[in-house]
Amino acid sequence: MEVQSQQVLSAAGGSALSGLIKKMLAILHTALGFASLIFGLLVLCWRKGDRRHRLVGRAYFFSMLGLNLSSFGMYRLFDGWGFFHWMSLASLTTLLAGYVAIRYRKLVPHYYFMVWSYIGLLCATISEIFAQIEVATAMLAVVPSLDTYLMLVLIGAGLFLLPRYQSQFVGGA
Repeated sequence: MEVQSQQVLSAAGGSALSGLIKKMLAILHTALGFASLIFGLLVLCWRKGDRRHRLVGRAYFFSMLGLNLSSFGMYRLFDGWGFFHWMSLASLTTLLAGYVAIRYRKLVPHYYFMVWSYIGLLCATISEIFAQIEVATAMLAVVPSLDTYLMLVLIGAGLFLLPRYQSQFVGGA
């Protein structure tokens, strides 16, 4: 009887610990997401190439790296590997490609990869807003696929604007 009680308590404690770890991971993921949004916006708005840009750029890189890596520990939506994990891999790819590009002093690829990394972050944020916030979810009943339309506008703006602003940010490189 005592062994059976210990197994039940162990299972309950393990479940509680697992739930606590999941909550902590979700909080970490959310905090890294907000940090990435802020650092990414600052790095996009401020002058390029100076000490401040490099410092905030590193903060963006590491917060995005943590954000992407933490997403691989989340399986609530699909009970396993799902679509958003593939999007995390795509995000991680653009982030790492932008980092490698700047390490080799390739400004144009760095510009494109890092801006696409931020656009991907904004699309993921839109997706989360429409999944988690009741007012936004209710808006989908009025305007079906509004979240998708907003993401397509962001992607379209990126395709249209990035080449036009390239020379302003990276010169003729």
